[in-house]
Amino acid sequence: MLSIVSRCSIAAILAGTLALGGCATTSSVKKAQETADQAMSAAQAAQSSAQRAQSSADAAAAAAQQAQSTADTANTTAQAAANAAQAANAKADELSNTMQNMKTYRSHRGSSGKARAGERG
Repeated sequence: MLSIVSRCSIAAILAGTLALGGCATTSSVKKAQETADQAMSAAQAAQSSAQRAQSSADAAAAAAQQAQSTADTANTTAQAAANAAQAANAKADELSNTMQNMKTYRSHRGSSGKARAGERG
């Protein structure tokens, strides 16, 4: 019987010690609340910074997309200008050839005309 009583007493003492050890004082509760409030404030500030960073990243992405669109338009315009220059070059070559042919024609016609005029005279 003594062993059962002593076992129960030891169990009760241990339970009481654990219960008392688990109690928090008012100042420790206040300190824990202050720490939690500070952590919450820091988390809210971090969230606000993250939202600003996301907004900046979104604006940068939109600017990059606009720049890409402008570059694409400039590339298309440059390609059209290159095509027009190539066509103008081809036309200039054609006109140059026509002028050369006309000079050659006049040169042949002029010399054969003079020879005929000399024969008649």
